[in-house]
Amino acid sequence: MKGARIGVFGLARSGLSVAKAALQLGAFPTIIEEKEESALKHRLFLDEALQVGSKVHLGWTHGFDPKLYDLIVKSPGVPRSHPALLKAHEDGIQILGEIEFAYLISKAPIVAITGTNGKSTTTVMTHQCLLSAGFGAILCGNIYGSGYVEVPLTEAALNASAKDILVAEVSSFQLETACHFRPIAAAITNITTDHLDRHKTFEEYAEAKQKIFGAQGARDFAIVQAVSSVVRHPVIPTVLTFGKEGATAWADDQDLSIGPFKVALSSLPFVGGYNYDNACLAVLLASAAVSRMKDQPFAISEDALEGLRQFKGIEHRMELLGERTGIKIINNSMCTNPAAVISSSSSLKEHQHLLLGGSNKKLDFKPLQKYLETSYNKAYLFGRDAEALNEQLGGGHPVFETMAEAFQDAVRNANAGEVVMLAPGCASMDQFDDFRERGNVFKAMAKEWLES
Repeated sequence: MKGARIGVFGLARSGLSVAKAALQLGAFPTIIEEKEESALKHRLFLDEALQVGSKVHLGWTHGFDPKLYDLIVKSPGVPRSHPALLKAHEDGIQILGEIEFAYLISKAPIVAITGTNGKSTTTVMTHQCLLSAGFGAILCGNIYGSGYVEVPLTEAALNASAKDILVAEVSSFQLETACHFRPIAAAITNITTDHLDRHKTFEEYAEAKQKIFGAQGARDFAIVQAVSSVVRHPVIPTVLTFGKEGATAWADDQDLSIGPFKVALSSLPFVGGYNYDNACLAVLLASAAVSRMKDQPFAISEDALEGLRQFKGIEHRMELLGERTGIKIINNSMCTNPAAVISSSSSLKEHQHLLLGGSNKKLDFKPLQKYLETSYNKAYLFGRDAEALNEQLGGGHPVFETMAEAFQDAVRNANAGEVVMLAPGCASMDQFDDFRERGNVFKAMAKEWLES
C-alpha cells in the first residue's frame, strides 16, 4: 500500500475507516463522495476525514478521472453498476470492495456471517461464544447499533493481531464484488427476498450472499441450513449444517442438540425458535474457528457453549422496553423486510398491534397479508409507502403519516395481555437516517408513554 493513490468511493462509516487505514499504511487516500457538502447527512464524517489528513472530493459526478488512482475501494453503499465504477473498470483500474480491502490487510482470521434475517443476532452470539472460549474476538463489519462494542471491518483488520478473530457481519452489498475474501468459517443464516431495489432479482441477491463461500478452501468451514447447499467453487470447504434434526446442530421443544452436547432451552436467557437456530449456528461457527486456530479436527467447543448464556439480546431487535397496564412495548426497528415481520411476530404468543411502514425496498408484502389474516394481529401503517403497503395488505388498515401517530393509536387500542411492537418491515430512510435512529425515536416515545 505504501505510496499508492487510493480512491475511496463513499464518505460514510466504512469509507472513513478505509481512508484512515490507508493513511496508516503509507498510502494517499482520497475520499470521493457524490453528494455536495450541503446534502451530507453526517457532517462529522467529513470533519474527521479532513482532520486525519485524507483528501475529500465532494460533488464529483462530472469531474471524476479514474486514472488518478492506482486502486479504488468501493464502500457498500455504492452499487457496482455505478457509471464511475464502470468507467474505472474500462480504464483497467483495480476495484476492491471494503471487505476485500479489509481481508487483504488483516493479520487476524475472519469469521463471517450473512443472511437476510438473524445475522446481527448470530454475529453477536458468535462473538460471545469465542470470548467464552478464550479468544480475543472483535465484533465488526456491517453490524451497527447492536448495543455491543462494534467497529468497521477495516478498522478491526488494521488493529488486530494474528491471535485475534474478527467476527464480522457482512451484507449482500459488501459481498457483491467479493473475490479474494476468505473467512476461515462462514455462514448464511437464511435467504429470503430483500433489497430488490439494489439487486433487481432474488437470484442476483442470493448469488451475492453465496459469495461468502466463494474463496474458501478445504481447511475452511461453511455453515448452512440443513435444507440448503453451498455454492459450487473449485475447492469445497467442510460443510456443517443446522436447523433440522440430524444436522450438526438443531433445536427441539426442550434442548439445543449441538454435536454431542445438549443445552436445555430453559437455561438460556432468550426465547424464540429463530433465536435457537441462531444459537446453533453461532456455536458451530465458534467451534469451527477454535478448531482451525488450534489446527485440530473439528469438534464442538464446550467452552463456546457458555457464551450463549452471556447473550443478553441486541438493541433494536425484539427489545422489550417495558410494560404498562399489562401492555408490553417491543422495539424491533431492525426488522426491515416482510419475512422478518412474520418471523418476529410469530415468535410471540400474545395478540399484537404491529407498527409497519417506511420505505419499501420493492418487496412483496402479500405473504404478510395472509399472516395478518390468520393471526388476527392488527397492523398500523405509517411513513412514505403506507398507502401502497395498505393496498398490498388487502386494505382496511389504519394509515398514519408518522410513527408517533401510529404508536398513539396502537396503545389506545391495545388491551392488557397484548403487545405493541415496532416491526416496520421496511427501510427507514424516508423519515430517519437509519434503523437505529428510528428505534431510538420509538424508544423515547415508548418511555414517555410507559412512565406517564
